[in-house]
Amino acid sequence: MAKSTITDFIFSWTRQPPAPTPRARQNLDVDIHHVDRALAKAGGMMVWGTPYKKKESDLTVLVGEEEKKFEVHTRLFAAKSKFFKAACSTSHFREGVEHLVRLPEIDAESMKRIVAWFYDSRLTLPTDIFSDEGYEITLNLLNAADFLEIPIVISIITKATQNYIWKCNSWKEDAEEAAADEQKKVDLMCRLYECGGKIDAIQLNAYLKNLRDSHKMGLFINAVKEVEDCHPGFFNDTMVAVYSTV
Repeated sequence: MAKSTITDFIFSWTRQPPAPTPRARQNLDVDIHHVDRALAKAGGMMVWGTPYKKKESDLTVLVGEEEKKFEVHTRLFAAKSKFFKAACSTSHFREGVEHLVRLPEIDAESMKRIVAWFYDSRLTLPTDIFSDEGYEITLNLLNAADFLEIPIVISIITKATQNYIWKCNSWKEDAEEAAADEQKKVDLMCRLYECGGKIDAIQLNAYLKNLRDSHKMGLFINAVKEVEDCHPGFFNDTMVAVYSTV
């Protein structure tokens, strides 16, 4: 969507959309490990990794350009990831015959976190997902989960992201730093939509109200303008939320 249409969209409505049904504000702090277990149970795939530690591995995964080696178990990885389920099919792919998968697209740190989740049901995310290091780790992990087709990991990152913005009520004093932080938030939320995630409307509205009350709404609008090929679902959700708060 062209950047020039954003401002027009906000002020072109003649009728305000229905307000979301009020919901009592609650403590939405996310314990990543507990969320992970709950989502895994909800997904109906009860294949836990711990028993596999006692078995000899039968699959080698080489990650990144440096080809970091991970010795793992085919059945477990196929149960957790649609990518591995397809790649390890001996009747269709060479990887399944050779028991070797190369993933130059995935960084070693992301694979390390994913392997920990596969085997121990523990997915760790940075405490501050929008610090420079935390943002890079989170975005790389999200991209890895998307490539490997692991929707539960995408759901966990979505929950952590919306929980973070829901609680956010302060911004840096330096204008350039505040704008850079806002761009990271918008870029990550947009990427989540591209991966099949969706930010809860109640939490998004609460965040934008905090922006409005802090006279920082311009940061968000400008950040959305800077997104190339903005995901239409993300654009529509954010513009509805902006309109309801301006």
